[in-house]
Amino acid sequence: MALEKLGKKDIISRLSDDVLIHILSRLQTKDAVRTCVLSSRWRNLWTLIYNFYFDDGEDDPFGRCPNFEKFVSGVLSVCQSKDVHNFYLDCTMISDDEISHVIPWISFAVERKVRNLNLKVDMDRAGVWLVRLPQSILTCSSLVELTMLSDCIFDIPDSSVVCFPSLKIIFMSIRSPDGNLMKKLFRNCPILEDLSIHGSNLKNKDELTFDINVPTLKMFRIWLGMEYYVSKHKYVITARDLECLHIKDFTSSNFLVNDSPFLDVASLDVHEMPGAIDEMDELEVNRAMELLRGINCTKSLSLTAYTMEFLSLAIKDNMPTFPIMIDLELGIKASFGWKLLPHFLSSSPNLESLTLEMNHRVECALQGFLPFESKSVPSCLRLHLKVIEITDMRGICGELEVIKYLLKNSEVLEKLEVNFASSMKKKYLRRQILNYYRGSPTCEIKFI
Repeated sequence: MALEKLGKKDIISRLSDDVLIHILSRLQTKDAVRTCVLSSRWRNLWTLIYNFYFDDGEDDPFGRCPNFEKFVSGVLSVCQSKDVHNFYLDCTMISDDEISHVIPWISFAVERKVRNLNLKVDMDRAGVWLVRLPQSILTCSSLVELTMLSDCIFDIPDSSVVCFPSLKIIFMSIRSPDGNLMKKLFRNCPILEDLSIHGSNLKNKDELTFDINVPTLKMFRIWLGMEYYVSKHKYVITARDLECLHIKDFTSSNFLVNDSPFLDVASLDVHEMPGAIDEMDELEVNRAMELLRGINCTKSLSLTAYTMEFLSLAIKDNMPTFPIMIDLELGIKASFGWKLLPHFLSSSPNLESLTLEMNHRVECALQGFLPFESKSVPSCLRLHLKVIEITDMRGICGELEVIKYLLKNSEVLEKLEVNFASSMKKKYLRRQILNYYRGSPTCEIKFI
């Protein structure tokens, strides 16, 4: 009955061209092009799409999309859209002969006021390390988000010419970075707010300094993968308006945070190659402590178990004070115990929430394990701490002693939540915890 009321035309055909173009623009480009065979009306509709998604390995993950270069060039040559919203180009198997086509493809998007440009070129297979971008991208007033999953280069002038006037978000993956180019890039983004850097197996053996001086930056994420040697690179972060900082570093790089920005969130995961912690020298482990000092003005801090391991080698009663921190999340490894927890509690006078994530990759305490010891009761326990969460608890390595201490001395505690790693000792652990004295008469204990 419903179909009869619609008449001879289907629902899709009743839609306006603008709506159909919007639908086609949300499809992968190859699928949008295929709609040209549906009817005469559909023959040229796809040429008005404003989103482009090109992936040369999309059809066959073990092979290559046949005639990829001809397909991309053919599509772009007939497209009539004057505005490009999103342009995604993934050339995972591009040849030396075809790489020359990349610049015209990118230029097409830039000339049509692209807003979001996402580029990935597998340079290892092509025999080249750097992809040169067209100079027109520097002055593209429409570009808001730029993703470069390849080492890209462009000639940024030393003059006062404003580059990337509208660019707010950059995600870049680097393997053969140019420190001077990156310095120019960041300094020539007048309104950049969100920067992500992914460095994997960096090829540069020479010492480089990456000067990340961006006054407008609010979010900064950096991930540095294995280099199989301790990094000589230095990352200098100067961003007075920075709100969120996330660092994941497997290379013991040297980070320097200037101006002590007032952060909302900071998370650190810094450590050396697996099994190399015993070989760390004093300079390397102190880098982690210097980084911590640079971000002490944060409201929320998260440190992985590996970071805590690093810091435990560097601590000599010189823990910085965290004057505005209200939320703290710490990873605890069985190999290094609770050495730092008293220091963090004493250095966080306004702490309201504490999360302890137990790391049990090592089943029992190794040599050097330190049980929890605290000679005094930190002011945060008496005045501010309201929530404590403990995850992956097994009842070993001093866990019960820590809970007993926290329950006894947290005078305004509202909730203790304990997540058990398994159900084997759950009943016993529950009974032990429930029998501990509570310094706060309103404290609720929840088991998961």
